[in-house]
Amino acid sequence: MNSAVEAFKRGQRDEARRLVEPALQCLNLEKEPPALKRFIGLDSALFLKEVLDRIEIPSEQEIPDAKAVQTEHISRWSIPHTEITIALSEHKSSTGQFLFTEETVINSGKFYRKVKDLPYRAGTGQGALYEQIVSSAGWIIPPGFLARLPGWTRVTIRGQALWQWMGLTLYIIIGLSAVFLVHKYGGKALDWLDLRFRSKFKGWVYGLLLPGALIVFAQIGLWITVIGLHIIRPDDYLPLAYALTILTYVGALWIIGILLSRVADFIVALGGFAAGDMDVQLIRLGFDILTVIIVIGAVIHFGDRIGLPTYSLVAGLGIGGLAVALAGREALSNLIGTIMIILDRPFKIGDYVSLSDGERGVVAGVGFRSTRIQTRDDILISIPNSIIANAKMINESAPDSVSRIRVKVGVAYGSDLKKVERLLLSVAEQNELVVRKPTPEIRFRQFSDSALEFELLCWINLPEEKGRIIHRLNWDIHEAFQKGGIEIPFPQRDVRIRADK
Repeated sequence: MNSAVEAFKRGQRDEARRLVEPALQCLNLEKEPPALKRFIGLDSALFLKEVLDRIEIPSEQEIPDAKAVQTEHISRWSIPHTEITIALSEHKSSTGQFLFTEETVINSGKFYRKVKDLPYRAGTGQGALYEQIVSSAGWIIPPGFLARLPGWTRVTIRGQALWQWMGLTLYIIIGLSAVFLVHKYGGKALDWLDLRFRSKFKGWVYGLLLPGALIVFAQIGLWITVIGLHIIRPDDYLPLAYALTILTYVGALWIIGILLSRVADFIVALGGFAAGDMDVQLIRLGFDILTVIIVIGAVIHFGDRIGLPTYSLVAGLGIGGLAVALAGREALSNLIGTIMIILDRPFKIGDYVSLSDGERGVVAGVGFRSTRIQTRDDILISIPNSIIANAKMINESAPDSVSRIRVKVGVAYGSDLKKVERLLLSVAEQNELVVRKPTPEIRFRQFSDSALEFELLCWINLPEEKGRIIHRLNWDIHEAFQKGGIEIPFPQRDVRIRADK
């Protein structure tokens, strides 16, 4: 640490950082968040250096050596009259090493505040220049700049100079303004590029601009906070580091989600799938599930880096999984129903379907939770996929969109049956909505109480036109029978009353 301080005084910042590394290796940082180990270790090394240069340290003869450790089985030793402790590490990465304990690292700032007004001992390195380092600037600020600042800018707030807080505030304002400008005018710039080079940059790049700008803002912010402004006090640095790291992860996951969506679109386009093909839904569902897995993995990784017990939390989720499953069983059943629908493929987007509860319409989309059907009344209804997967369904568009309709009609007893058949066939053949192949057919079904029952069987192209075509056929049959003298009977009963004499 003495060598590092001397290098810092000479302006050799990189050399000072290199010389600090061995000091950091003397600290037990195993329980510190991986993303923050270096910064916490640097602060602790500076604090401990300041403390050790001010307090009385025992002579080398009073400090246990390797022989004393073995013979007396010593695993911990504290500097007399202090809480500064060195102990044998039990962690895998540092087994067998004596390091400053985790408690010493955590409380090093408190130790420093207790002794910072004491003079340095003779023959020491005269501290670690902590106050000077904290109030100094990194290489991005010109050396003479601070000397020209007014005195009031050096007023300390929360252990940092006012000019440092002003610099941080200025960066946040400029950085967020840049993010806003990228979001607002990035699309226009891409439009110009597309027009200038006849390309399609905007379609592929525009969605990535905002999350990319957020990542750049967060990463530069971390660098400026520590390297540029020397805001390294844990109480000040850690909240900033957490916020900017979270912003980085959010931007990265945002980009990953967009890229996976683009990959899905590319696969769909490359495969030549039709817009309503269930394969498209299956591909998109697969990429959606992959996105969810990546998000969960990123959250676990982020929590581990900032010191949260995420892996223990994941293990706990296994125990709480039953409760979650019971609480969300409806959502889970809908998700399973979605997977069954996509794998079984009872319909595709655009098919005309009828459900057992009487709902009929065109399939407009299949989501994670529900299937949307647009009825003939132009009403969009959502049906949970768990119901769709278990209900009886008639797909009137499969295996072909051509479907058969049946029109029942009764004629009076004594009618000319051949004439009835000719009239029904003529009505079907003259209707432009009835297909010519297969040809219409007539069936004489039964002798009923009041009529001879016939059925006209014909084929139509679009099942959603079924109601309109049957209406038109019934109308034409009625007119044809009136002109042809064919009677359409109605149920009647003769009642005779016999009077007793």
